[in-house]
Amino acid sequence: MNALATSHDAHLQLIDGREDDITTRIRNWLTTIVDDVHDREEFKRNRMRVTEINNLIAHLRQEAENVEIAQD
Repeated sequence: MNALATSHDAHLQLIDGREDDITTRIRNWLTTIVDDVHDREEFKRNRMRVTEINNLIAHLRQEAENVEIAQD
């Protein structure tokens, strides 16, 4: 009976070890995916913001030129 109980315990430890390994891999995979998506979205948001600022600068330059022309 002791040998059977020992074998059963060893089998359960093996299953628990595999479960921990799978859980760790899934968590690492999920973290990697979320970080990658975040980085891409952050990059896209930054690019959009730079474009918006450049458009504002171009608009303000145009307005300044129109004011200068009107004053002449």
